[in-house]
Amino acid sequence: MEALVFDPDRLRLTTLSRHLSQLGLSNTKVSSIGELRKAVRKKRCDLCILDITALTILDQLRKQHEEVPIILVADRNAVMNLEKAIFAGVAGLLLRPYRIDFLQKVLEKAIKRRNEIIYNRKTVMSLQRKVQVLQTLNEVVQAINSSLKPKEILNTIMAKAADLINAEGWSVLLLNDKTKELVFEAASGKAGKKLLGMRLQIGQGVAGWVARYGTSLMVPDVSKDPRFYSGVDKQTKFTTKSVLCVPMKSRERIIGVVEVVNKVGGESFTQDDFEIFENVVAHLTIALEKANLYRKMERASLVDDLTQLYNTRYCNQFLDNFLIERKDGSGRISLIFLDIDFFKLVDDNFGHLVGSETLKIVGERMTRVIRKNDVIVRYGGDEYIVLLPNTDKRTALIIAERIRVAISRDPFYAFGNKKFSITVTLGVAAYPDDAKTRDDLIGKADKAMYEGKMSGRNKIVAA
Repeated sequence: MEALVFDPDRLRLTTLSRHLSQLGLSNTKVSSIGELRKAVRKKRCDLCILDITALTILDQLRKQHEEVPIILVADRNAVMNLEKAIFAGVAGLLLRPYRIDFLQKVLEKAIKRRNEIIYNRKTVMSLQRKVQVLQTLNEVVQAINSSLKPKEILNTIMAKAADLINAEGWSVLLLNDKTKELVFEAASGKAGKKLLGMRLQIGQGVAGWVARYGTSLMVPDVSKDPRFYSGVDKQTKFTTKSVLCVPMKSRERIIGVVEVVNKVGGESFTQDDFEIFENVVAHLTIALEKANLYRKMERASLVDDLTQLYNTRYCNQFLDNFLIERKDGSGRISLIFLDIDFFKLVDDNFGHLVGSETLKIVGERMTRVIRKNDVIVRYGGDEYIVLLPNTDKRTALIIAERIRVAISRDPFYAFGNKKFSITVTLGVAAYPDDAKTRDDLIGKADKAMYEGKMSGRNKIVAA
């Protein structure tokens, strides 16, 4: 511990300094108020032992060194302003002449008070930190409950976590089950945009190691850790110094890893940071699971169980949204309504299992010949709709012919390798030329298809 000692009398100052040294306390001596002011401004000390003439600057000392206890030294017959001394938080009073053992007791009392002040300050800081953590976790929970979009959840939660831990940047890497690679799905910081889409092998780098072993990792200095992979830094022109990396686990299965890099100010991440980050990542994992479950449920409600094509509900939503966005009539969309010719004969001759398989194969053949942005819907029974965004009727008729040929060209198979053929009849209508509303558009295409049925089947009819 270091004491700052002041006395305008140099002999008394030297004697007190020697006594402090004998008690094992190093000290710095000053003999003028000017020197004392400079020492208070520049030098950190653990204890101040001041002659009573320093009462005039006690306020300044208390403002700059709140946790430093002050011992006043005075002659026994000295007149002093005790009220001011008490108000300034004086920890002890030493009256000259004094015995060494009494000096020691006064010092012990002052040091004890200093330790209590520091402990109380640390306790308050710890409580403030816990409140901050709880507030952030509460915001994380609110983010989970307010959004079901994975990207939105990732960015919201990780931004709060990085701010709480005071990190320069963060990234989320999700495991691709097919390629068994980690893919940067979201990131922030100077290299954030460059990271997106980059891939790491399992076991490669700190993130790859965490994904392989399912264990959180704190690396204070990546230059001294052989697990660090510098290839990412080279590609992004970023310098990683320290890393906190935590796995995301769903039912003990690794689904990805999350990491924060470089604490602001150059310090190392602490054990508190480590525990807080693990807690946040646990919440993040729950949020992603919830979002993915919702997406699966939402998809299940919009997809036909048999063919895995979209269903009528999705068709209606798609058309409603399209028409709402283009209610000024500026956009266009065409619709193909098709029906399998004499499908009842398939069920009657070969059974419902073959009938169901036929419906699936029809959907597959249609999928192979439509364009990327076109949408196939199983409308019900053996009826299908093809939605063609930003497509005029002339182009729609060309695609309809492509579908008709693709379905009828190759045979279908029943049990015992029996072959049979399928044809379809198609009706085509377009918005805004033929209809202004969703139901009218479907109705016009359906009516055109029915006309084709009545006039011979295996053909295309335009509304």
